[in-house]
Amino acid sequence: MLVDGCYYGVLQNVSKNDFVILDLPAEYCRSNFRDFHGNDIIEFSVLYFNTIVDEDIKKQALKLYPKEIADHYRRFRKQQVKTPWVRIPTNIGFCFSLSDDGRPFFLDVISATIDYDEAVDINKERDLEEIRKIIVQKIPHLQDGVLLFEPDEAKVMHEGAVGMMKGNKNISVLTTYADVDSVVSNTASEASTNALEKSL
Repeated sequence: MLVDGCYYGVLQNVSKNDFVILDLPAEYCRSNFRDFHGNDIIEFSVLYFNTIVDEDIKKQALKLYPKEIADHYRRFRKQQVKTPWVRIPTNIGFCFSLSDDGRPFFLDVISATIDYDEAVDINKERDLEEIRKIIVQKIPHLQDGVLLFEPDEAKVMHEGAVGMMKGNKNISVLTTYADVDSVVSNTASEASTNALEKSL
């Protein structure tokens, strides 16, 4: 009922002490009418048996189903009847549904679940970004603007720092003559965690 929206079944081998219930595939069932007692009238599409390619297995399956269904399939196959739908007697057929329209009970949750999965992925990326670090080497210069190290020398210093840090994939190296600053907002991280909790 939760997955398909409705459960369909037929009673078989009813005796004084026990009975057998045969589950019907929901995608080949429908219930549009009720009898005078309010019982659902189940209709079953015998096209289901066309999905069974092996003829021996098909014969075994037909033996398991009620005589009304098996006979209708044989007549339908011989084109003696036009419709593949056969009505199952209400004394053996029944269905259970949690909604009036037969839709799965938690169908509306699917879109919210997809949104939550996306929010989790975004939060993981944000966490990885917070782990990553940039080491900044600022090359000094004199008060009159003369460079203390020439660009070729700064390049060697940069390559040396990169070589030292190459074993850590979360660290990058920046060598620059300019003033560089990076500001990390803890409140933004907290807001993303709160948004993830609300999504859940």
